[in-house]
Amino acid sequence: MIKSINSITLRHLNGVYVQEQKLNIKKASRNNTLSIAEMATITKKFQGYGYTFEKKLAQTIFKVDRDYAIDLCREMLENIEDFKSDKGYEVFYKDFPKEVMNMEEADIYINQMLHYWFGYIPKHKNLKNKNIGYEKNELAQLVELSHLKLVADSDIEKLFYNLLSSNVTLSSQYLEDVCFLSNGFSEKELEEYSENILMKETLTTLSSYVWEKRKILIGNFDTATDVLRFITKLSNGELNTKYICFAYFSRTELAQIVKKLEKIKNSFPDIKRYKKPWHKFFKLNAKKINLKKYPNVQKIVNMLFSKFEYETPKGYFDKVKKNIPNMSNKDLEKFIGLYLKFSGDYARQVLSLLNISNKKQYHILINGLKKCMKDVNTRVLLQLYDRLLNLQKKKQLEEIKKNKEIEIEIKIEKIKNSQITEEEKTVEEIFEKKNSPEKRSKIRNVFRNLVFKEEQKDESELEKQKNIEEQKNKTEIIETLEKERIRNLQMEIPRVVNSKGTWRKIDETIFLSDELIEDLMEVVKNGIIEKLKEKDSLKKVFVDESYKNIAVTTSEKDSNISLRPMTKGSKIKFNSDAEVLRFFVGWKNFEKDGLKIRTDIDLSAVYFDSEFNFLNSLAYYNQIEEGFAFSGDIVDAPDGALEFIDIYDLEKIKKKGINYILMTVRSYNGFNFKEINSVFAGVLELTKEESQDRKNMFSAAISQGFQILSKNYTTSTILVDLQKSEYIWIDMNLPVSKNYRDQNRLQNNEAAYLEDILKYFVNKEYMTMYDLIEMNVKARGTKVFDKEVADVIFDRIDVDNPIPLAQILSNFY
Repeated sequence: MIKSINSITLRHLNGVYVQEQKLNIKKASRNNTLSIAEMATITKKFQGYGYTFEKKLAQTIFKVDRDYAIDLCREMLENIEDFKSDKGYEVFYKDFPKEVMNMEEADIYINQMLHYWFGYIPKHKNLKNKNIGYEKNELAQLVELSHLKLVADSDIEKLFYNLLSSNVTLSSQYLEDVCFLSNGFSEKELEEYSENILMKETLTTLSSYVWEKRKILIGNFDTATDVLRFITKLSNGELNTKYICFAYFSRTELAQIVKKLEKIKNSFPDIKRYKKPWHKFFKLNAKKINLKKYPNVQKIVNMLFSKFEYETPKGYFDKVKKNIPNMSNKDLEKFIGLYLKFSGDYARQVLSLLNISNKKQYHILINGLKKCMKDVNTRVLLQLYDRLLNLQKKKQLEEIKKNKEIEIEIKIEKIKNSQITEEEKTVEEIFEKKNSPEKRSKIRNVFRNLVFKEEQKDESELEKQKNIEEQKNKTEIIETLEKERIRNLQMEIPRVVNSKGTWRKIDETIFLSDELIEDLMEVVKNGIIEKLKEKDSLKKVFVDESYKNIAVTTSEKDSNISLRPMTKGSKIKFNSDAEVLRFFVGWKNFEKDGLKIRTDIDLSAVYFDSEFNFLNSLAYYNQIEEGFAFSGDIVDAPDGALEFIDIYDLEKIKKKGINYILMTVRSYNGFNFKEINSVFAGVLELTKEESQDRKNMFSAAISQGFQILSKNYTTSTILVDLQKSEYIWIDMNLPVSKNYRDQNRLQNNEAAYLEDILKYFVNKEYMTMYDLIEMNVKARGTKVFDKEVADVIFDRIDVDNPIPLAQILSNFY
């Protein structure tokens, strides 16, 4: 929920919007502005949350009316507290982590059982007030203060335009931001701005919002499905091909909708695809529409009510393409010529077409791709390029695996046959040196005549012992090589797709040669650059190398709300001086249909070795693990609740073989995060001293903060890579089965699923924002290495400079 425009400027611009009319007022008298002491108090308060002001913003706050300045700062702090405050919520162990680390295991589980039975929460004699520390946030030792900027009206307008014209599907929160910002524009301005909308979700969301607020229909609807999606949104339904429960529309409202439908050319394919819902819509509303005024709509109605049949191009292409291997070159060229009228579909399907064709047909299909790329959305070409990038990476990994497998097999055979070379020294050779025949021979010569019989016996025992040791060493070496073989087999990139908000592994279906993949990558890359040349000139561009850690996104649809813009697959270094990482989640019970609903959210840390093998998880059902501390499981949060997991001995944990730690948040009792609408989470970076101090449990030490608002029940947002000291932003929803939701603990099959998901996110080859900006520079600008002479600057990403994601999604795709 958007509290104010500054909740938007905080997340997107790291800034504070000050109303222009407040700036135009002449400087008030001293009594009507903040005093130096008040300004110092406000500054200290912001520092407690890890923020301070840029000079221009500080001077502006200091000169505006005192009451306005105080209200503005209070509003900003409330927005920050949505991500960076404990809100005085209940913690199971008030003196966490000291209390937990000093307790017996039996006491921990007894306390937990008492909580499940009776709602018992342990009390700490030294902490009588549960809200201690909430009002006094202190600056954390490792924090680097973020400087809030002054945001002007022009910045708001630019942000609105960038979000509106994004060439990527926006998250639900970004769509809410668009709607909120639209309130500041007139109907005429909105009509003009709506011409820049590229994504159907943005069009549907904004047009339905404006319709409900102002009863006008804005936006360019290019397809019949766009119109149906709009009608479905107004009906509070979900678009599907079978059934939609439509809302009531008046004659005036229907006239506006039908006018949009009338203007659409070649609407039959879309109408046929959603034949059932369209049939129902016109059955309900045809009597209120004068079809004589809308001849194209009349044809649609005739088709829907079986006056004539129509085969969609998609149905035709799907039927014919199966015969591609048997087509002559002339027939294939004719077929591709028809297909190119639907350029976006052709670009999406070209790999599948190549996969079923023969080598002599490749050039025809590739030429078709070259011809259609000028009409294909850049986002679709980026998706195709990403697919090719990872097909290439898979082929490379397969070759490495194949060669490694041969090498391991040869080594195992040599060990079995005792054929050890100088380059392949093993423990066996060390044993040979220690027990060499020459050394034993000298010993035998000294005592030969004295203890001949005894020496023979000793010789036999030594030989026997040597054989045992040799066999043991061989076994150990073979076991080591077998482990290496397993690691080799795990070196892969599973194919994972986001299906309706949930990440799933699917089988690979495309198998093309290295040469063909390389040729296609060059074709698609050139096609992207040609598309980018159509945009305005960038002139001189500076781009910092930190953009090499930010992954290109082609959809933000199911993303949760982060305090700073981030894309899936991106990597963020955490402070190398951090001695403790602390996961947290906070939430509060919610109301539904007038009833107060008990809400149980669970935090867990799932950890894996360097080969993504599942090791264990720390959660409510397993609260004690060496190197970790858990604050206790709370199952009811009428006044709000918090759960924490400390990773308090990073070096020791690494030595145990733990490489990756996945932060997972689950809704235990069956309500999705969107319904609950109060779940916030993140990671704190602390020193050991701070981790033992209740005061610094929150605020300034939070390096990554986010709100979870997906329509799912389980989400994992951050993966910690201990070896590289970085977070990998994955922000994924996990599939949920009935048993999984009821039992709500990690099962073996779910652990295997997570292993595949992590392999995908870590091993995947990413096209980075740096690569994308470089393509734009090649197409329409000049790269410079001095910021002072640059016209466009992508500065180092840090606490002061969040990723300008809205700008990139709008102007660089």
